[in-house]
Amino acid sequence: MPSDLSILFDPTALAVVIAGTLIATFARSGWNDVKEALRAIVRLHHHSFDADANRAALAQTVSAIARDGPLRAEVPQAPDPLIAKLVDIYLRQRSPAAMHSAHRAARAKRDIARMQAVRTMEHAGELGPVFGLVGTLFAITQLSPGDAGALGNTMGAVAGAAVSTLYGVLTAHMLWIPLARAIEREGEYEETQRERLIEWLDIQFEEIDLPSTVSAKSPPLRDIA
Repeated sequence: MPSDLSILFDPTALAVVIAGTLIATFARSGWNDVKEALRAIVRLHHHSFDADANRAALAQTVSAIARDGPLRAEVPQAPDPLIAKLVDIYLRQRSPAAMHSAHRAARAKRDIARMQAVRTMEHAGELGPVFGLVGTLFAITQLSPGDAGALGNTMGAVAGAAVSTLYGVLTAHMLWIPLARAIEREGEYEETQRERLIEWLDIQFEEIDLPSTVSAKSPPLRDIA
């Protein structure tokens, strides 16, 4: 059995499929899309968004503001820099509209970056089988009918061709496409959790009833008169 399975491992065919797929994906997608894909893959391994830690930080923020007021409160920094930025905008401008506007703009940028990453992995999934075929054609070109061991060479070339095709299909459907779906799921999970936290924070700020920047200003002169 081990000797039979050993024919499925062909370093040359694997190198042709992987290297060819990566080079062609870079050529098709461009550096910006590839960079976003690499960032998304890194985030998959680090699970950058911690919903529980951010929730705890926001709960402490609300408690501190309710107790000491928005100006004197010592507000903890949320682990997620995006949420921390939104809290800072809200406290500086006392405006839910400003907070939600910044949130929508930031989310649009994140959605575009995620789309770039997913599209890049999908391109790799499309190109994997293509370079499996390239490896197949390369193996066929190694046929040398005039050699004394023509039959052995033919069988080796046919085996290499089949393995190259197999590598192309496997890398597409067990590596590149699953990575695209994983990036998509991770991004959707982060956005869902972030939306819930921001909605909760908005409700808490409304209950605290922070004064707006407009109402905090001096009243108009006609009111004074």
